[in-house]
Amino acid sequence: MTRLFLAASPILLLAACSPNSSREETGDRIPAQSEPAPKPTGLPSEGPTPAGPTPAGPTAGATPDRAAPGRVQVYSSLENCRVVRQVRVEMPLIETECRTPSPFDLRITDSDARQSMTLVDPAGTAHRLATNRIGGGGFSSFGKTAEWRGDDVSAVNGHFEPDSLIVRFEVAEAPYPAPPTSHLLVVKLGRTPCIVAKIAPGPGQNESARAAADDPGACLAA
Repeated sequence: MTRLFLAASPILLLAACSPNSSREETGDRIPAQSEPAPKPTGLPSEGPTPAGPTPAGPTAGATPDRAAPGRVQVYSSLENCRVVRQVRVEMPLIETECRTPSPFDLRITDSDARQSMTLVDPAGTAHRLATNRIGGGGFSSFGKTAEWRGDDVSAVNGHFEPDSLIVRFEVAEAPYPAPPTSHLLVVKLGRTPCIVAKIAPGPGQNESARAAADDPGACLAA
């Protein structure tokens, strides 16, 4: 099982980051994809700052959310993850596994410029998230980082147990050269992880995603 305890990122999930932006550097925004490619090869960029290559330690990374007392957040990178499967013939496919600060392994599968995400629990059971229902099956990709959220008590004594996950998911919902639509997906963790909210672009997108993560409802239809 791969685990990662990552240093807190100054950047949140939703807005393209600028090194001169004090608001983004303090963690009030979540980065966003800036290149509208019809066939995405990377991962959308409205996410926390990519994590380093090695764990930061058992107590690092869990920082309080100033807007949500009692909640903490940790960021992990979805870039440069370990390749665990690759198919080069017929329908090319590549699957990577990313390190996380949670009990789950996170895998991203890229096939025909469409990405999907699977969470693998400690027992080895794979839970594929229903991203295929978002955007009508258009070209898609995930952001560069993920935001893991949990109760403050879960970070006591260096033990972080996130109960929710927020990732950016960009989908080509209109023909090229129209830019992709940049959603935030809220995932409820637990025994059976599932998507509980799809937050459309617009004012307050970050805040809406975090509110949904901190008080998740029922799973969206698969």
